[in-house]
Amino acid sequence: MKAVDHDAIANILTLRYDPHRPQTRPLSATDFRPAKKSADGAEVRILEIIEQDLDSVKADSAAVLMSGGVDSALTLAMIRKFRPDIKVSCVSMGFGDPDDEVGPARAIADSFGCDFEAVVRGDVLSDLPMLVSIVKEPRWNLYQYYALKAARSKSRLIFSGDGGDELFGGYTFRYQKFLSLLPKRASWKQKAQLYVSCHERDWVPDQEKVFGPKVRFSWDRIYSLLKRHFDNSLDPLDQVFLADYDGKLLYDWIPANIAFARELDARITSLFLSSKMTKFATHLPWQAKYCQETATGKLPLRSILKKQGLHAEPVKKGFSVDTIALWSRDAREITDRYVNSGSEVVKAGIISGEWVEKTRSRLESEPDFRYVNKMLAILALEVWWRLFVSRTMNKSEKL
Repeated sequence: MKAVDHDAIANILTLRYDPHRPQTRPLSATDFRPAKKSADGAEVRILEIIEQDLDSVKADSAAVLMSGGVDSALTLAMIRKFRPDIKVSCVSMGFGDPDDEVGPARAIADSFGCDFEAVVRGDVLSDLPMLVSIVKEPRWNLYQYYALKAARSKSRLIFSGDGGDELFGGYTFRYQKFLSLLPKRASWKQKAQLYVSCHERDWVPDQEKVFGPKVRFSWDRIYSLLKRHFDNSLDPLDQVFLADYDGKLLYDWIPANIAFARELDARITSLFLSSKMTKFATHLPWQAKYCQETATGKLPLRSILKKQGLHAEPVKKGFSVDTIALWSRDAREITDRYVNSGSEVVKAGIISGEWVEKTRSRLESEPDFRYVNKMLAILALEVWWRLFVSRTMNKSEKL
């Protein structure tokens, strides 16, 4: 039987990632020390970097993952501006929810005369064994695979907007909460606690009760994983930017895309994650990226877009499914079959059977997105366990 890292499981079910063995170099406080002169002419430098990076692209076609937001709109605009010779196809993804961004994405693609395909999929769980087998970690939100697969049918080169939020201040809803609750003289631990509290989708109020006897869950251990992000001389918001970059981006989204690229024989890249752009953006003062008074982020990117005659949605959902709607469609039924007192992860002492049963009862009368997310995360853990630990599930099995 495969050896199991219990701390890694606790990390993934609390932070949504395990900060070990990154496939891209983690950044440090030194990387985020602002260079004041970099704020002058920031837009010009961003355009220079993008032009240089696109000049090096050896391809006659590309696919762009399109949402209604700044990152994908800017990506498409820059490819059209600097590489008009490249044939561009756009792919968006929706889930049948009223706030899907397929419509705005189509409008942006049409404005540039690009081919457009919308991948609309209400069912994002039935192929979970196959998706988990590719990524090799217990994650349920791997449905970007469907958009990537559609994009791969159009070109081997696929542009995503990854890194735009982390490097240019896109998580404005969390910055507002963090800054509003930040004590004047906060210790690194207080800031780490506040940072985690701003990620409500990733944990539940009774988080310590989720785990069985084999997992020694500790909030202090979780906070210690974030110590290096907040125990330094950076401004608190730059500390948040560092934690964001060295969090889900580095240990969740980038590794998943690397695995999917390998599976699809594709090259997945982002204008925001080139070495030149990363080095420049991390040293930009946070005030050049985020306006605290208006709670607006990605200031230089928005300005560039505006000058290109484009308007991106002020609040971007991206390729994110409405978990309450998903729960009502089929996730409840699927989860009930695999997450219960008879689950292998419960029998192995990893997850508390008592917590699972109480949560199942709770969700019957009171759908709560945080507890739905946690049940979906445990569903992915159960699938991962059966695939890689007990080997009682085949990757071709449908949930």
